[in-house]
Amino acid sequence: MIKSLHSHTPAVRGALSGAARAMSSTPVTVVSGRGGRSSTSSHTVTVFGATGRMGRYLVNNLGQIGTQLIIPHRCDPFNAQYLKMSSDLGQQHAVHTPDFNDEKKLEELVKYSDVVVNLTGSHRIRLHHSFLDSNVTLTHRIARACKNMEVPCFIHMSSINADPNSISRFYKTKALSEEVVLHELPDAAIICRLADCFHARDDFTHYYARINSRARLFQKGTTNVYKEGHATYKQPVYGPDVMRAVTNIIRLPDQDRKRLYQFVGPKIYSLNELFTSISHIVQREFKPKHMLRKYYAERLFNETYIRYQLISDMPTPGLPGLEDLGIVPSTLEDKGLFWLRNYRIFWQTWDPVDGRKSDIYNNPFGTGEVC
Repeated sequence: MIKSLHSHTPAVRGALSGAARAMSSTPVTVVSGRGGRSSTSSHTVTVFGATGRMGRYLVNNLGQIGTQLIIPHRCDPFNAQYLKMSSDLGQQHAVHTPDFNDEKKLEELVKYSDVVVNLTGSHRIRLHHSFLDSNVTLTHRIARACKNMEVPCFIHMSSINADPNSISRFYKTKALSEEVVLHELPDAAIICRLADCFHARDDFTHYYARINSRARLFQKGTTNVYKEGHATYKQPVYGPDVMRAVTNIIRLPDQDRKRLYQFVGPKIYSLNELFTSISHIVQREFKPKHMLRKYYAERLFNETYIRYQLISDMPTPGLPGLEDLGIVPSTLEDKGLFWLRNYRIFWQTWDPVDGRKSDIYNNPFGTGEVC
């Protein structure tokens, strides 16, 4: 028969109650199941930035292997509900955290996690947050909270073009974010440097397709491109491939994890080739033109133009990448049709009956019908 706590002497009762409190504050994860979504893995992961552009891919991959997830978010709870479908019942805990300046709250969010992933950051200045606030200050607070709670693994997303001397404020602050993470967590930090990512909710391919689609029909595809696209080179990577690689890093034993990864795509494009590839998908003409007046105006005021047209990707040779983590990288031509077809002028540009393509540029009515 099991004795109750009150049947022991005061000394034994105090020792047992202290052990009970210690057990209740220590996360115990038992591996069970066959490894699917209804299983339980050995990891508890806090994902900052899960409601952003690429967070849903990581949450889905971690949910597929039964990972317990803690998802802090500042948005309305209704806007984070779609992430619930990624995990089994009780495996995901969304925590509404309106103020990330509260370091005590950040410590509570990472307290029981053995891995913390930082996907936060912004490509542009927000209403109340500068580049420094979004990319450096918040990252520093999260890293300091992980240091105070002795989190064994912190994965931080950076860029292959991160450079403190870059003409892009985004790349400058990304370089600073690496420095603060390594300063706070020199032994626990894992830096993942990414090329520009393309996926259904990206800012990369949508930018190129959008400025090409702005060219009116009478312009016949004339598009402002820096030096007609022959001076800039990009090596974009598929976003879901990156998140699968991060999932594989989490599943590795700590002794097998590298401290610096580099994720780039399998193909190097000149800017001209990239525009041409996208224009074929969206079924539009593309005629590059270097407009000097627009170049000076965009260079001064448009951060997106600087990142996507003036700066070439500069990967560091020799760093581990997607292939080292068992991921076969995908190309833009294989995946881009899924979301870029929305930039086609209308669905009638290709007749499904006789396969005849409409001449939309020489049609004065703009209806897509052959004159």
